[in-house]
Parts: sequence; C-alpha cells; structure tokens
Amino acid sequence: MIMDDNQRVQASKNPFILMPILLLMWGSLAATSKLLLNHLDSYQVLSYMYGLAVIVFLIILIFKGSLKDILSWKLSEISLLALCGILAFLYDILLFKALEVIPAIEASMLNYLFPIFIVIFAIPINKEKLNIYKVSSILIGFIGTVLLITKGDLVSLKFTNFKGDMMAMIAAISWGLFSNLVKKNTKDMLLSTFFITVISFVLSIFGVTFFSSFKLPQITDLYGLLWLSMSNIVAGSFLYFQALKYSPASLIASFTFFTPCVTLFFIFLLLGEKLTMIEFFASLLILSSVPVQKISVLIKNKNRKKLM
Repeated sequence: MIMDDNQRVQASKNPFILMPILLLMWGSLAATSKLLLNHLDSYQVLSYMYGLAVIVFLIILIFKGSLKDILSWKLSEISLLALCGILAFLYDILLFKALEVIPAIEASMLNYLFPIFIVIFAIPINKEKLNIYKVSSILIGFIGTVLLITKGDLVSLKFTNFKGDMMAMIAAISWGLFSNLVKKNTKDMLLSTFFITVISFVLSIFGVTFFSSFKLPQITDLYGLLWLSMSNIVAGSFLYFQALKYSPASLIASFTFFTPCVTLFFIFLLLGEKLTMIEFFASLLILSSVPVQKISVLIKNKNRKKLM
C-alpha cells in the first residue's frame, strides 16, 4: 500500500514511530563511547562528535540556502537556543565525567532519573498536567530501570563518590530542563539543531583547550565518532525534537525508559550474553510503562466522543 502525503505527515509527528527509531540509535551510545574513551578523553570525544555534526548541518543548510534565516531571529529566540546548547553540552560532559569516577551501575541509575525530571519540569515550563496514569507510567518505568541496571540486587548499589554522584544527577537535571526548553522553540528545526550544536561545539573546544589537549583520533576511532555524531546528534536530535514538538513531555519521558532495554538488546545481539529472568521481568515493566500512559489518552478520546 502506498502511503499518501497526509499519512507521511502523520508518521513524522507520531512519537510511537519516531521514538523507537531514536532509541535504536541511543542504544549503541554506551558501547561505542566505551571504545572511544580507550584512546580519547571526554572533551576530545565530544569536540569531534559536535564538530562532525556542525560540518554536516552546515553542508545541508548551505544547500538549502536557509542559513541566513538566523539573522532574522529575535534575541529571545537566540537566548533560548543558546541555553539549550549549554544544557545539551552539560548533559554529555557531566555523564562522561561521572562514568570516569563512579561505577557504571551507579552512574546509569542516577542518569535514568532524567525522564522523571522531564515530567517535573514540564509542569512549570510547558504547563502540562499530571494524572494517575502519567505518574504510574513514570514510576513503573523507573522501577524497571532500577531492576535492569542493578540486576535486582539493590544491596550491591553503594554511593561512594559524592562528586561523581552529583555530576550524574546534574546531568539528568540538565536533560530534563533541555527537553522542556527546546519544546518551546518555534524556529526551523534543522536550523535550531545546527545552532544548538554550534554552541555545544564551542563549549567542547573550550574544554579541550583548558582541561585537555588536542589529539588526533585513530582511523578506527573515526568510524565510531562519525556514527555517534550522525545517530545521536544529526539524526537523533531531529527525531527527538520532532517527537517533543508534537507530544506531551511526559509521554516522551516514558519512552526514554526504553533506552536500557535497547542497550541490553545490543549486548545480547552483539556479545551473545544471555538474558536473565530478572532482566526479562525488568524489561517487561519498562515496556508496559508507555501503554499505561496511553490508557489516559484513550479514555480522554472516548469521553470526548461521548460529548460530541
């Protein structure tokens, strides 16, 4: 069956189509980053990631002839996107730095608090209202994430490095703020993403200059850097912003709990590790978090039809 133009438009706005594609990309982040950090430090990895993305965006915008549109932006619009760029960089660098000083389990658990912060900040920033289904969805997703990361052994989780814990926590807060502020942006999505990436790139160069050193990546590292740049910044940002634009932040927050499930899938697929019962149960909890929130939408639509 051939999809007409209207169906294509609806598909490009549907979070149930956009987010699964994005999560497949996000699922490869941990493994690829781990390999890159064997040869490069956090600032170096981010500077190359952002730099490659800036080049790609620049080529696309020059081809489209829309780069000059930035000159017509208001100061308030530029300030909003500049703040988003700062928050995006803060999330990346703080998470990378946290992984250097605290165990991966500890950093991951604190990092996966960001869906909760997305919902919390959505109330004052985007005037979203909570209901029992949204709260239940977030709690189910978080419990599943904790079980998946700790393998059900909560006793093994010990917070031993206050600095590392705070960096992971602030990274989660940064992404919660970023997700809600970028939702308020009304400018062209491609141009906005380019501007945000430029701000992050400038900050990463600042980091390399003052806290690291310039280092050429190995040939094999270029493949990983290119993949992270394309999947997590160029294509990833577009999908994420598109989903945020047409969906409640609370729904997107529920979807982000799927990330550890996707990561687990890649580990199982690429490394051949077996799925334990606790991991299977935790995955089921996470997978059920979105349908729980979807119930509220179905009830709302049903009640609306009754009133018509």
